[in-house]
Amino acid sequence: LGLDSGIEITSVSDIPSEGTGLGSSSTYTVGLLHALHAYTGQHVGAERLAREACHVEIELCGKPIGKQDQYIAAYGGLQYLHFNADGSVFVDPIICRPETKRELQRRLIMLYTDMTRSADDVLREQRANTETLVETRSALRCLTHLARDLCSVLRADDLESFGEILHHAWMLKRGLASGISNRCIDRWYETAREHGAVGGKILGAGGGGFLLLYAPPDRHRDILSALPELRAVPFRFEPQGSKIVYVEEGGHGE
Repeated sequence: LGLDSGIEITSVSDIPSEGTGLGSSSTYTVGLLHALHAYTGQHVGAERLAREACHVEIELCGKPIGKQDQYIAAYGGLQYLHFNADGSVFVDPIICRPETKRELQRRLIMLYTDMTRSADDVLREQRANTETLVETRSALRCLTHLARDLCSVLRADDLESFGEILHHAWMLKRGLASGISNRCIDRWYETAREHGAVGGKILGAGGGGFLLLYAPPDRHRDILSALPELRAVPFRFEPQGSKIVYVEEGGHGE
């Protein structure tokens, strides 16, 4: 990056930043790289930011992670990501009507479980299972098909099957590694389903963090009342990815 002197870096977050499944480490890496490029007077695009963040986390830090968090942090919006065998990533925007996005957001609830975990441990076990277990590879193939189905229903502006697809995907995902779910998570999810949730999933690698649920808006109060130990966290879809808030004259940015 061409930095030859010390600088002070300060970060602020609205949510817990470790083990929550929201991709906070990758988001921070993308934002930090973006700010450092701006500081040195460089304008860089989303693709470069995502690739550099992947290089930092996967190659330099040796994290056993994928590339989805870095790319969505850099690009923002709703994206269908294609991960190619040569390591490249194709970003395919999901175009749907604004009212479809608003309705999707109305139907989603994000609950903090107050449980954190090491994503590295979960992902290492998942990788080992992928290499040795036929059923894990089969589940992963099914998950890629379900991701395609979710993309299709969004592009068709039809949310009727969204929740069931999400439920099916979670049932497959929780079997990829032993640390993805536990008794508490299973109980919370089943309770939510009993009170109106159609589908859901633990975000990120699993084992804790945030539980995302899909349910008709008129059932949200019942679900929240049935899960008093979980805290609902409001959120909104972000149409843009990482962006520079301002750059001072001389190239110093934030």
